[in-house]
Amino acid sequence: MKLNLRDLPDGQSPLAVARPSGGSELPGFANVRGTLTVDKSGGTLRVTGELSYDIQLECSRCLKAFPCSRREPVELYYRPGLPREEAGRKERELNQDELAVVAYRGHEVDLWPEVREALLLSMPVKPLCRQDCRGICDQCGQDLNRTACGCIRDQADPRWEALRRPKPAGRRGSKVL
Repeated sequence: MKLNLRDLPDGQSPLAVARPSGGSELPGFANVRGTLTVDKSGGTLRVTGELSYDIQLECSRCLKAFPCSRREPVELYYRPGLPREEAGRKERELNQDELAVVAYRGHEVDLWPEVREALLLSMPVKPLCRQDCRGICDQCGQDLNRTACGCIRDQADPRWEALRRPKPAGRRGSKVL
């Protein structure tokens, strides 16, 4: 998804995105599609829109693979890189607005690295095949969504026994003199 800035007019321009496979850059992703709007003002670009994709995930509870379709909003900002006279100055701390802007050089901007990053960050941290997934038994490994296992669940770790005992009634707190 490279944009040639010489061919891109100022103002808003639509950009269709269609990748049938994520390839080696986005393993597991398929049908990345959507329309982005590129708003060019001089050398500054604002890219907005929404992308959809399909992905094969693994449930974090039962470890089964399941298909998932997602939609992700995209908002990216690009501006020309720092001129040479500014680059030679002392280092300075960037403010919050500057951290969200990608600097580029030349007349071509590749949107794919930032779009790829946005898609990877949109993946769920703890994917679930369904909300009520019961997972697998931590003792025998049985899939609890299919059948219940015969494992005894009330076995308490003896190291926690001291915390289960009630505190004596006379010792509620210590007095400070």
